[in-house]
Amino acid sequence: MKYGQIFTYTLELDSKEEYIKQFVDPFAETIAKAKGLISKVWMADFDTQFSSFYLWETKEDMDAFMATPEIEVVANLPFLKDLKIVAIPVVDEASKITRGI
Repeated sequence: MKYGQIFTYTLELDSKEEYIKQFVDPFAETIAKAKGLISKVWMADFDTQFSSFYLWETKEDMDAFMATPEIEVVANLPFLKDLKIVAIPVVDEASKITRGI
């Protein structure tokens, strides 16, 4: 069963360039190599709201990724605030209709 994760958070960074340099560049390649990751979408309005959406092949893949040292590093970044993570099973039949999977 596929799983989705929604991360919401705020970042105390001064610009889109700082976001890329301090938040995307250090982690994107590692995330891209995570076993079972179908996709990750990075979302930001750069003023108040940041989110990420992950789609995983299985809950086990998601759980294994969440147990990695990289996640602990990200969770403890001094400029990352108010991190909330929600994990929800994907409804395959409905998601296929709307091209979600």
